[in-house]
Amino acid sequence: MIDLDYSLLAELIGYLILLVILNGMLYKPIRKLLAERASRMASIQSDVDKYERNAQQLVKDFDAKLAEARGSGQGAMEKLKQEAREEDKKISDASSKEADARKQELMAGLTSDINAAKKDLAAKVEAFAMDISQKILGRAI
Repeated sequence: MIDLDYSLLAELIGYLILLVILNGMLYKPIRKLLAERASRMASIQSDVDKYERNAQQLVKDFDAKLAEARGSGQGAMEKLKQEAREEDKKISDASSKEADARKQELMAGLTSDINAAKKDLAAKVEAFAMDISQKILGRAI
């Protein structure tokens, strides 16, 4: 059985002294290093979180600016297309008007040529009739 004598007390005192010495020389420095490491890790983690939030904000800003640029580019493209359609219509209308004017000019020229030819032929009809009659009859009229 266990005897309670001075050796048990000496063992207990030796254990407590060893505990105090090990605590001061081994456990406290290790705990201090672990606390510093945890503090550094927390600091690094907070920096990482801050950088992630910053990166997410930059991505959001970039996406917003990109969407805005696309919208303004699309608007500008639609505006340019509309201007091109209007310019095409103006050119087409001007071309049609010019073609109509040229057509009217040519028609007027043809009409005047036809009228001149009719007047010329009307003046020569009697002479042609006399000429044909003389050829058919074979004598002068």
